[in-house]
Amino acid sequence: MVVNWEAINAIAQAAGAIGVILSLLYLAAQVREDARSRRAATVHEQVATHANGLHTIATDGALAELFFRGIQDLEGLNGTERARFSAMLGYLFLNFEDSFYQHAEKRLDERVWHGIATPLGDLLAYPGVRAWWKTRAHHYNTDFQTFVEARIAEEKKPGLYPERLVTRVAPAGPSAA
Repeated sequence: MVVNWEAINAIAQAAGAIGVILSLLYLAAQVREDARSRRAATVHEQVATHANGLHTIATDGALAELFFRGIQDLEGLNGTERARFSAMLGYLFLNFEDSFYQHAEKRLDERVWHGIATPLGDLLAYPGVRAWWKTRAHHYNTDFQTFVEARIAEEKKPGLYPERLVTRVAPAGPSAA
């Protein structure tokens, strides 16, 4: 019996090549799945962060009143109120900026980005928010500043809340007189 070592070698090399190809296909599938999982985690994190900010405003009556008055008239707030309002918007805008960059890096789905960018545009229609932005824009990256300035330039009319239906309550504390 004559053994054809060249044929055996060719078969072994072909089997090795098939093994490498299968390994590469498996690796590509794993990388795709990992990327999909990371994007899903980013979406979850972004939505949860925005929801947390809104939940805080929604469940604290005094904060909700301050928010409502502040978005309409920043100058009408006293020093403490202005500091609280500024911190509240700072929190929201840091979240908006993070979402902006997650979207730019393609880690945030277009549908989710729409659900974040649209409320930002609605918020930017209010004079109190625009006045606040003028004092804080320099805290944010220039790309995000450009994005926000473009939304402001759209001159959208305030309409996030049905203002005509909201009864304004006098603020509590020393400024209420």
